[in-house]
Amino acid sequence: MSAPATEAKTRSTQAAGVGLPRGNPVAQSGQRNAPQHRPLVHDPAAARAVVIAVLRRIEGYLDEETAALDKSSNFDLKASNDRKSQGLVDLNQAMRRLTSEDINDDLKARLQTFRNKLAINLRKIRLHLDAVKEITAMLSEAIQSAESDGTYTRNIGPYRSAL
Repeated sequence: MSAPATEAKTRSTQAAGVGLPRGNPVAQSGQRNAPQHRPLVHDPAAARAVVIAVLRRIEGYLDEETAALDKSSNFDLKASNDRKSQGLVDLNQAMRRLTSEDINDDLKARLQTFRNKLAINLRKIRLHLDAVKEITAMLSEAIQSAESDGTYTRNIGPYRSAL
């Protein structure tokens, strides 16, 4: 099809309203729609419900990870950490919807429970990291002693073999 024929077809489909949203005269005239902004309505109960839902989700991740750390099972800590990080981003966004007046006693109690679960999870992770550090130090010492010929050690001489 030639360029003038293509342009004529395009004009005819636009005139007929093909491919344009129906019921919007501005869209049918070929002009772009201005974004329709709705006034923000602050609903404290809905904002609290979103925060509590996010807290429950993150608490589930924490419970799962804490249980896995107790069992010393083959658990994907990277994936768990990614889920917790995304959950904390979501919690931060949800908390921005609240004003200080919106935080009631129930939400304060939920947040305290969440802090307690985070503290327990942190202790378990630190315990495992400390164990990994100890094992790494022992392996490092074993490798160094296996590779060393004793040239740079303090106990040079006949007494070295007695130690």
